[in-house]
Amino acid sequence: HFTMTSPLALYQNLHAGKHLCNLLKELVSYRQLNLLEETYACNLIKEDVCFVSTSFREEMALARKKDPSVLCEYVMPDFVTTHRGYVKLPGGTEETDRPTPTKEQIIRLSVERFTVPEILFRPSDVGIQEMGLSEGIRDAVEACPPAMHPHLYNNILIIGGSCKFQNFKERVYQDVRSIAPDEFPVTVHRPVDPVLEAWRGGQLLAGWPHFTDLRVTKQEYEEYGSSICEEKLTDSIHIT
Repeated sequence: HFTMTSPLALYQNLHAGKHLCNLLKELVSYRQLNLLEETYACNLIKEDVCFVSTSFREEMALARKKDPSVLCEYVMPDFVTTHRGYVKLPGGTEETDRPTPTKEQIIRLSVERFTVPEILFRPSDVGIQEMGLSEGIRDAVEACPPAMHPHLYNNILIIGGSCKFQNFKERVYQDVRSIAPDEFPVTVHRPVDPVLEAWRGGQLLAGWPHFTDLRVTKQEYEEYGSSICEEKLTDSIHIT
């Protein structure tokens, strides 16, 4: 059994949860209520109502018809009776039992719910000139030795807070399946708690017997710069 690594098999996506939150702030502030200084509240809105579309054209058509599957009302907290916003269900009922604010401040959300997460897959929609997540996965796989390609396509692990969006896993599979070679199986895994999975990976790495070979001292970094990190990883990561 062996593991091969390649220093080229890396794709860095520069847009993530913070960028989504900023975009949502701009859209809501332009159309309804000024939330430019309400990063915390806007982040909660993103987490509560945004989702990833698996059929963008169909979702847009539903939004134009004001379909309740897309259109929703979000009640902002007043920080007197409520300290967290919540979704107001059709008919005026609340998502859960909670105190009702004395004066509701409601934001109506429609296309924002799925167009904001869409920039993870199509960053060019907002003028970011780089490939989307699915293309990044393909390029990272293709940078590895050909013998590893079927194994890598069959073991895609997604982690991070954005993975908790509804339909995120399905969209990654759908996109990667459409661009991967037909003869290779594609499997996407998402852990139960994707937010902490990177930390757990670091924890496992710290307990690895060869971990000390990967450490870079402050003196080494100041002398050689970031190249010392790549050199040690390239030379030291091997499992026999």
